Amino acid sequence: MIWANRWISGFNAGGFARMSSIRQRKEFRRFVDGILLSRTLRVTMSLAVLIGGTAIAVAEDGAVDAAEVVFDQSIAPILVEHCLTCHSGAEPKGNLDLSGQLAANRGGDTGSAIVAGAPGESLLWQRIESGDMPPKSQLSSDQQNLIRHWIQGGAVWGTDPINIYQHTTSSRAGYDWWSLQPVQRPAIPRDNRAKSAVDAFVLQRLDGVGLTMSPRAAAREIVRRLSIDLLGIPPTPGTVQEFEQQFSLDSDRAIESLIDQLLTSPQYGQRWARHWLDVARFGESQGFERDKLRDNSWYYRDWVIDALNRDLPYDEFVRMQIAGDVIRPDDVDSVIATGFMVAGAWDEVGQSQQSDAMKQVVRQDELEDYIGTVGQAFLGLTVNCARCHDHKFDPISQKEYYRISATLAGVRHGSRDLISGNQQKINVYAVVPRQPEETFLLGRGNPNQKIEQVSPGGVASIKGVDGEFGLDESASDADRRQSLANWITDRQNPLFARVIVNRLWHYHFGSGLVDSPNDFGFSGGVPSHPELLDYLASELIDSGFRLKHIHRLIVSSETYLQSSRYRKECAAVDSGNQLFWRKDPMRLDAETLRDTVLTVAGQMNSQYGGPSYQDFETHVHNSQFYEMVDRDSPEVYRRTIYRSWIRSGRSHLLDVFDCPDPSTTAPKRSVTTTPLQALTLMNNSFVIRMADRLATRVVHESGNRTADQVTRVYLLAYGRNPDQLELAAAVGFVGAHGLSALCRVIFNSNEFIHVD
Repeated sequence: MIWANRWISGFNAGGFARMSSIRQRKEFRRFVDGILLSRTLRVTMSLAVLIGGTAIAVAEDGAVDAAEVVFDQSIAPILVEHCLTCHSGAEPKGNLDLSGQLAANRGGDTGSAIVAGAPGESLLWQRIESGDMPPKSQLSSDQQNLIRHWIQGGAVWGTDPINIYQHTTSSRAGYDWWSLQPVQRPAIPRDNRAKSAVDAFVLQRLDGVGLTMSPRAAAREIVRRLSIDLLGIPPTPGTVQEFEQQFSLDSDRAIESLIDQLLTSPQYGQRWARHWLDVARFGESQGFERDKLRDNSWYYRDWVIDALNRDLPYDEFVRMQIAGDVIRPDDVDSVIATGFMVAGAWDEVGQSQQSDAMKQVVRQDELEDYIGTVGQAFLGLTVNCARCHDHKFDPISQKEYYRISATLAGVRHGSRDLISGNQQKINVYAVVPRQPEETFLLGRGNPNQKIEQVSPGGVASIKGVDGEFGLDESASDADRRQSLANWITDRQNPLFARVIVNRLWHYHFGSGLVDSPNDFGFSGGVPSHPELLDYLASELIDSGFRLKHIHRLIVSSETYLQSSRYRKECAAVDSGNQLFWRKDPMRLDAETLRDTVLTVAGQMNSQYGGPSYQDFETHVHNSQFYEMVDRDSPEVYRRTIYRSWIRSGRSHLLDVFDCPDPSTTAPKRSVTTTPLQALTLMNNSFVIRMADRLATRVVHESGNRTADQVTRVYLLAYGRNPDQLELAAAVGFVGAHGLSALCRVIFNSNEFIHVD
């Protein structure tokens, strides 16, 4: 430390004093001190010029040149952030490549960029000093000093070529990016107001900006919120009444009991499987020109529902979907689970064309679908962006993309004949494994530009897990996919647990702690509550990857149980409610809206599992065509998750409420407000029919007195009685327009389609 202070005190031209922040100065001091403490250091004149202008003897004949250390720590990050975007790669601007020493010394179209020992003769320094480069923003005075002293001291190079992934910059993530670091269980803040660890972390952030939580919501709001959130359907009037009674006696025990009841309901799996199917891009037709029906893909949907209901550990849940057929080849359910891999669209025409070159392109597109879905669903990394070049924003190389491609090289779409548990023969849509083809790193993703053969592997930048699988190019499909599955689900993989707990938070609150559920890289969001994210991830790991444990932690917290009432003073500080000073109201998603209408109207068919219902007519003329029809049949009045999800056959009712296209993964649904939504809830034939059925139900249950009928409608739809003004207005409306018309109005109301 003494020598560090002496060196810093002699830093040329007062560079240390001009550093723009205390943090910069501390980091620089630690950097110099680290150099001086190195046992393998030899001092060079270039380091003396760079740091202080005076040579100080520290050690002799070491293995590492101090100037090389300085280059890697100080010069390389500047070049990465400000220069290499344009001046590197296959076609650098001006033919100037600054990523390696030979190319940098050679220079570009205008001559040599760097003349060692002579900044004034170096075009690089001339362009920096004049302000021409970098073109978008000039270097700070500290950065300019570092570059000038580096050239003056001999332009000694360090790591060659520069490792662009070493440090995070303002334009890309490095190895030190937050999501790639190990999960660390944080200390829970001490706060007497906090009833749970979740609340303690949230209160800590609110205190930091002078905000407070909202009061706890009313009992009726809580029971409706929990029921729709965990089951996807509203509570019955009897359930609401019973909960309100228990809540008045012991609110905490009433909430705990209700949560346990809901999480053990088979409807929990039906609700939360829909969320997972969005991520899995699940569809029941193959898409593209042919769009043939896959009437055997529903087995995977049912597997997801059952797995969630029995709280299958999440690591096992994921391993089965990647490699269940090779981990447990004799287990039918494990084979069915691999429907995840092939749940997306499949290009039959492209796969069957005559041109071998075009078939190779189609195959690469298919592999990209696998890689993109696996990377984003389980790791929150857009690995697929590295197909044609190194990732522009995250520390993922093009070679690593093809190494992951090699792990999935044996995966093919298709159907498999299996023997079920009751000894019946079934045919399911799942992975049909084949001998993996050779995998090459492809220049610009072009199958005709094979650069080098690669072996199976992962991404090296993820801390805690080894991206080297120890497999060669001849490894079997089973070894490849098992290695990939084990690498992804490893307890030490920091992304695996973080990504899924963030998804759960996102679905409970409408926004995640990281607001980009599929992207934890540089282009995604950063956590609003990083300690809370790591706390939940730690809890998931320590609980044996039980998702229901995380559900309980979240929905039993005061953060979740808050009122949704708007508070002007809080919105002035945090308009987006990123700090969770209230529970945001949430609109019912498309499937939940349809299921709620069916439930309230008394028309829900509770059949569990099995083949999907079809709300279309279909015929085949070379391709398969679908015509949507509105059937009035108990068969189609099942929960919407059991609908046949056709890629080219879209439901008008579901589409208008932002039901996503099943051709692509949908980690975060859009929530729009359009006139078409109101028009649909007034004029759609299904809605009109359900309004009639609700009116019939109400007359049957409450008799012929209009006031009693109105009260029953309110109880079924809202879980409450109307107040006097509402009752008087509704009775008058029914007298003028009829009970069915009132039911249509109720279906179109904010209170019906939103959850407070």
